[in-house]
Amino acid sequence: MSYAIQMPAIGGPDVLSQVEFNQPQPGPGEILIRNRAAAVNFIDTIIRQGEMPDGIMPALPHIPGVEGAGVVEGLGEGVTGFALGDRVAWMGSIGAAGYGSHSVIAAPYVTRIADDVPFATAAALPVNAMTAWQMLVNLGGAAAEKTVLVHAAAGGVGTMIQHIAKHLGMTVIASASTDKLDYARAQGADFVVDYRRENVTTRVKELTGGRGVDLTLNPISGDTLKSDLDALAPLGTAVVFGFLAGPPNGSFAQDMVPHFQKSVAVRLSDIYTYFTAQPQAFNADMARIFDLLSQGILRPQITEIPLENAAEAHRRLETGKTTGKLVLTVD
Repeated sequence: MSYAIQMPAIGGPDVLSQVEFNQPQPGPGEILIRNRAAAVNFIDTIIRQGEMPDGIMPALPHIPGVEGAGVVEGLGEGVTGFALGDRVAWMGSIGAAGYGSHSVIAAPYVTRIADDVPFATAAALPVNAMTAWQMLVNLGGAAAEKTVLVHAAAGGVGTMIQHIAKHLGMTVIASASTDKLDYARAQGADFVVDYRRENVTTRVKELTGGRGVDLTLNPISGDTLKSDLDALAPLGTAVVFGFLAGPPNGSFAQDMVPHFQKSVAVRLSDIYTYFTAQPQAFNADMARIFDLLSQGILRPQITEIPLENAAEAHRRLETGKTTGKLVLTVD
């Protein structure tokens, strides 16, 4: 029998409970993975709270977890390049059951990991590092000597953004709360801005000699997108990848038109668009980020919590007091 932590109903963290279920089997093109670690993401808490948009909310009971790492235990028809016993990391769609002993994942979303990479470290990488790479490289045109403003710089994605941006030769301005500025500095930020005590746009302009930044990466939205537009340099791009403070306020006429002569761009980034639309390219980028991990360029900052304490992991994530990534270890 397999086991998992599931949410039988919408509610607080205490609704999470352990259950047993029949071990799944891989179909054509799929891989059965015995999970050894699974990462915790905001989407897990959003589903538990019942706040997913209409048509996307999964049926209950639901086993959370969209990324993890473990060992290959079964191969579906047509799968090549993997063998039983391979150590792997994976990313899956909603329903991938990372909070469980076993997951069945389509082969393009699985990548082998080196023998010296801990499972907990590998589990922390796919969503955050792929999100960072997609925004910086595929959408944002990252390049040496460009400047990026990173919001929520002490979070899991913010950490990966800083590592990758510095590897690519960019100047990083990290926005974080007062108690997380030292953390951001330790991840490689060239400059830090305390968004609670400083005006981010004003400080960015000071740091860039009035020019502004080439790229902003923003999971906050709300009023912050308008601020980002003010902070952009000519031909700059603002990428929105979350709505922690709600959808963007304002309007196109009020907020975009005044920047017409800077020719700025606003992009939305949902990593699952890339995941679904271009699986082979996604697979190649997964291999790239794990190569960066092996080189020591990516250094996920993780806190490990046993799977049976998943409710505590949700509580910690929802307080906003965590840094880096929470990872559930699967016994």
